[in-house]
Amino acid sequence: MIGVLLLAGAALAQTSPANKPIESTHRAGPNGLEGWIESYPFEDGQSYPTTLVIAQGRYVIRRIKGDPFVWRWMFWENGKQVAYQTGSLHFNLWCVLVDIPSGRELAHHDCYRELADDAPAWVKSLQDAR
Repeated sequence: MIGVLLLAGAALAQTSPANKPIESTHRAGPNGLEGWIESYPFEDGQSYPTTLVIAQGRYVIRRIKGDPFVWRWMFWENGKQVAYQTGSLHFNLWCVLVDIPSGRELAHHDCYRELADDAPAWVKSLQDAR
């Protein structure tokens, strides 16, 4: 597990400040919110989704860095919160719930294994999100 995280960290270290992020399609949310993922190209020719960006109007209100990557996300609680999946390329996956205005982490859940029947509703919804 530690080796996987070190490899992911090493891959992130290969980025150059000159690299411009590649934005995913912007997804509309409630109350004028929108969100997208920024991916950064690496020396290996791949690009990896590292940052979730939340904006309202033309202003970015929250940037959430993956640990190290952001795989899937959705708005929750009528846009007051955002849920996202984060993890390395292999062997770990966490679901995280964040309060958008404060940026505070509200909850996290191990999503690498099959979800239990009593998993929180936001985690189950995130598993079905695009």
